[in-house]
Amino acid sequence: MERDIEIFRAGPNEARSKRLNVTVSPTLTIRLNRNVYELLGRPDAMRLGYTRERDAIWAEPVSPRFNEAFPVIPDGKGYRLNAAPFCRHFNIHPETTVKFVAPEIVGQTMLLKLRETISVARPKRFRTGK
Repeated sequence: MERDIEIFRAGPNEARSKRLNVTVSPTLTIRLNRNVYELLGRPDAMRLGYTRERDAIWAEPVSPRFNEAFPVIPDGKGYRLNAAPFCRHFNIHPETTVKFVAPEIVGQTMLLKLRETISVARPKRFRTGK
């Protein structure tokens, strides 16, 4: 087997009704689809943590009254957390929007492994000189 082959770990698309979609963008925004939001118990806010050993983001629902609470904001068909302070503190700076291949959700706790992501950025459109 060739050693320079990279395996695409995300696999085929799932039905939208079953898909768990979590992304983080260069603007340091974490986005959740409705399925993830429902599994987490429809939280108003989330507490974020980071595990250096696993290179992963940890998140759990909390009351919006806590200082460390990041509000969960409805955004189109999903939800977002403006996580810039968290991402800057832990030096999380994706160059493109990345999707977490297999977000782990146990109860109402979520683990997002930064080593298990794929780029989902749309390529820039080619423009002619006219």
